[in-house]
Amino acid sequence: MPYIRTVLIAISLFAATSVAMAENQHLFVCRSPLLAFDFWNSLHDLQNKGVKITPQIAQEICDGMKAGTDPQCIRIEGENLKPVASGWQGAIAMSDGPKKVWFRYPDSMGWIHPDYYVSFVNKK
Repeated sequence: MPYIRTVLIAISLFAATSVAMAENQHLFVCRSPLLAFDFWNSLHDLQNKGVKITPQIAQEICDGMKAGTDPQCIRIEGENLKPVASGWQGAIAMSDGPKKVWFRYPDSMGWIHPDYYVSFVNKK
């Protein structure tokens, strides 16, 4: 059953942005692997409450993830988004090639949940 929810969230999140993805790829990435799981689980929680997940809702969840005024989640865009590392529980660090660090901290790449990455790759 968790797999079905993952697929439904991914379909909802990406179906509404298929035109935008044809021009530019984008992902919501987090400052750490744990935060990437928090982001993904927040989407699951909303969907379980009957909320249809849209790109706008995903953006609102991302925007709400802050430590003080520092964003813990951002939307990144690029033509060549690829994994460059793996971390806690299989979270994946993303890069667009030349730019690997998305946050101001020296080791803070942009991280996503592994199910999010699978959905992203399958939608290309």
